Amino acid sequence: MTVRKDRAALLPLSLTWVAFALRLHRLTFQSLWRDEVDSLLFATRPLSALLQTFRKPGENGPLFFLTLRPWLAVTGHSEFALRWPSAAAGALAVPVIYSLVNRLAGRKPALLAALLAATAPYLVWYGQEARMYAVLVVLAPLGLWLTIEAARRGGWWRWALLYVVTSLGVYTHVLAALAIPLQALWLLILLPRCRSRRSLTGRWLPAVIYLAALVLPYLPLAWWQARLWLSPTFETGHPFVALPDILTVLAIAFSRGVIPVIGPITLLPAMLALLAGVGLWAADRGGRLAGNSNTTASPARAQALAAVAESGTDEAVAGDDSAGAARALPLGGWGRVALLLIWLLWPPLAIYGISLGMPIFADRYLIWTMPAFLALLALGVVALTHAWRPLGYATLGALLALNLVGDWQQAHQPIKADFRAAANFVMAHQKPDDRLMFQIPYNRHTFTYYSGDGFKWVDGPYTNQGMTEAELAAKMTDKTAGAAAVWLIASEAPMWDARGLAQAWLDRYGTVTERAEFIRVTVTRYQLEDEDEGVIKVSGTAIIERIPLG
Repeated sequence: MTVRKDRAALLPLSLTWVAFALRLHRLTFQSLWRDEVDSLLFATRPLSALLQTFRKPGENGPLFFLTLRPWLAVTGHSEFALRWPSAAAGALAVPVIYSLVNRLAGRKPALLAALLAATAPYLVWYGQEARMYAVLVVLAPLGLWLTIEAARRGGWWRWALLYVVTSLGVYTHVLAALAIPLQALWLLILLPRCRSRRSLTGRWLPAVIYLAALVLPYLPLAWWQARLWLSPTFETGHPFVALPDILTVLAIAFSRGVIPVIGPITLLPAMLALLAGVGLWAADRGGRLAGNSNTTASPARAQALAAVAESGTDEAVAGDDSAGAARALPLGGWGRVALLLIWLLWPPLAIYGISLGMPIFADRYLIWTMPAFLALLALGVVALTHAWRPLGYATLGALLALNLVGDWQQAHQPIKADFRAAANFVMAHQKPDDRLMFQIPYNRHTFTYYSGDGFKWVDGPYTNQGMTEAELAAKMTDKTAGAAAVWLIASEAPMWDARGLAQAWLDRYGTVTERAEFIRVTVTRYQLEDEDEGVIKVSGTAIIERIPLG
């Protein structure tokens, strides 16, 4: 029995190391982008300022930056050091997902879900980004596993631990607060069925106290945050996305990663497994797919399985590979599917509702729902294998092959804005009197990470609130006064200057002497001083003449 348990633990552990290796592979290949440099800036700000963000509206992820701070103090500020914690969190998510799915549906679906999580391109991508998203993929399923344990077995310490994990999630990313109503919905399904030996009050009272203790202290802060978000002057920077588009974006991202999907046929294996996971498991009333069907077990085995499920203990039935499923939940196939669908669909529905008043959707904000998607795929593979083994194996093989192809593409194809190459080019070609103009201005921090501070700079003008060409000319004249040449460092420029007025002004009054295009970054040097004929004389809002030098 011990050998069998050791073997059972070996596979999830092996998949954890596979996940870690995939996330460490070419960890620094992609250039840092502005959100990752934000993590560095926020984590290294004065400690008093960092602590104030825990009660300041509009701040997101203060706990992530606080925990990143000592790590960076020890390891330094390299790209590898910045991203390593996310790689570790991404690997840690694999055994957590395994444990949760094992509780929900048994060992086979759990192993498949862990395998898919280890290799999923979307999870690998965010396991290589210096942000909090990989951490969410640990905390959200861990919170749901604790929700199951608290519902099944009770115990104040389990509710207290659930409280801590959920709070950590909220302070890691503000939209992780959507996990609180998700847990409440799960409890509504679980508590009536997890009777054990507790009374009705003994089952429901701890859950009510837990939810009240979690929600009530944060209501003033939530109201404060809502007032900020609903302010006419507050902008999220996100466009409105309709609900069908939200679901489509998530399905593509969770299936294929961040590389654009060219052939929709590559989504077929995931969609087939998803439909099988929902449809076939929901129809599995006898528990055959979970491997604990009482119709095929001996009467003694069936009675033992039922007793284990009812008691909520961790005692396994000797020799039964699916004892984990039996002791996990006294639910039929429909109940397991319902829990996963609620996890998968509630957060995007909530995001859509919020977006009706304040657009806030970004697929990465909902990365913590992806384990539900993978669990449903795992259920689907098990169901297809049960129906016709070659189809199940082919579906699993296709899913893994597409995952590994996506991982390879992300590790070899530049995708993020390449400020590393852009900074190297500009620093190699700039002259002492050159001035750098950043459009958008915030990208200066990313550029500076690679270049250092040895340059003169100005912010590009914000024109998206109706600035006229005359007003733009006045600002550009002021920003370029005294400069022999200006470098326009353009990345995501439409966010700041959708009409391209700043570049048009430079095109009109400057001479292009250098231009280079990198992934999502373009750098252009405009000569404003003619070394042979004279200098450009600026008066008011326009160039009026050239003055000969000699």
